Amino acid sequence: MWGEGISAEVERQLLEILKEAIEKEKDSQEHFQRGVDLSTHLEIRGMFLQLLAEEKQHERLLMKRYVEIKKRLGLKVMREEEEAAGEQSTE
Repeated sequence: MWGEGISAEVERQLLEILKEAIEKEKDSQEHFQRGVDLSTHLEIRGMFLQLLAEEKQHERLLMKRYVEIKKRLGLKVMREEEEAAGEQSTE
């Protein structure tokens, strides 16, 4: 299982790294969305749409790991975090 043998302190540091990475993915999504919005050429627009979809997938993957670590540490997981990770809320 992901994270076995890792101390709680290391997992807390990993949470911070994941949180920063998630924000960078969101920033990239904004840039690629601007490309979609500005593009009038079908092929270029398609490229930006593909890049946007990939960044969204990256965000979901990172958020999934983020939620897993929070749960393992006994930290409260927000409904928005679970939804962003593609998980159902258990509350």
